[in-house]
Amino acid sequence: MKDLLHRAKAGDLDAFAELFEPLRRKIYAVACRLTGPDEADDVVMDTFLKAWEVLPGFRGGSSLSTWLCKIARNKALDALRKRSTRNRHFVPDNDVKSEMAFQVDLRQTAPDREVLRKENRREVMQAVMQLPEAHRTALLLRYVDGLSYLEIAATTDVAIGTVMSRLFHGKRKLRVLMSKGQEDRQDGPGEEVQ
Repeated sequence: MKDLLHRAKAGDLDAFAELFEPLRRKIYAVACRLTGPDEADDVVMDTFLKAWEVLPGFRGGSSLSTWLCKIARNKALDALRKRSTRNRHFVPDNDVKSEMAFQVDLRQTAPDREVLRKENRREVMQAVMQLPEAHRTALLLRYVDGLSYLEIAATTDVAIGTVMSRLFHGKRKLRVLMSKGQEDRQDGPGEEVQ
């Protein structure tokens, strides 16, 4: 691997491809979680272009995977910023984006249970998308992508204590949003009092 890294740093495109291609799925997953599947391919491409551009400066202070996830996160945030200037209020579709955002255990289940599970995933994803960016990112990287606290800290360029705080407060805010959503559904449309 050191030889591949050395060759890639020296400008060998084949070595770069051999070194980074195994990480493509992980980077796509990170991009998909942060931007949705519509923009994930563009984020992956931007990530690999940026990695190629700055690879000579890679010093090995973190793993290649963590380093590449950090670039992907930054590129995804760039894409979200561009999107927000076009559309001030992003609400994910209730179909493909939500389904891809939280992968499902595809064991056989009763049809009514599967419908409830899908609806719950949609509600959770809608609530997650309402969280502040820092909390949303930390939660998605931890619970969807499975990154460790240390990897999240390196990816988001913050201290591990900040990661822990963001996860704690993000989960708390998510619980509040989810309970509010349940209350709204239970109340239903109110009857007019005369």
